[in-house]
Amino acid sequence: MLRATVIVFALGCIAGGLVMLARGQGSNAAPLFIIGVLFALGTIFEARRYRPKPEPDAAGWEKTSERFVDPSTGKLTEVRYNPQTGEREYLDAPLSKL
Repeated sequence: MLRATVIVFALGCIAGGLVMLARGQGSNAAPLFIIGVLFALGTIFEARRYRPKPEPDAAGWEKTSERFVDPSTGKLTEVRYNPQTGEREYLDAPLSKL
């Protein structure tokens, strides 16, 4: 919802900048147009950073012997490791493993 609102705002800024430019107000149009483009591109490319994490049992992920109680949640946490990428993943451990 927020992403859509920001995109609509950005498109409004771009359209407003283009209208002002068409009316001969180039010096006032440039900042509005640039802000619109920056908001649009920033929002579109920001979505790429937040990809869903791979399945914990997906190919390449290995369980480690590391287990600890997460101080922020109080839950038992397991650590898994992907030797291909070097990534570490922290998952809630099932209670049956206590």
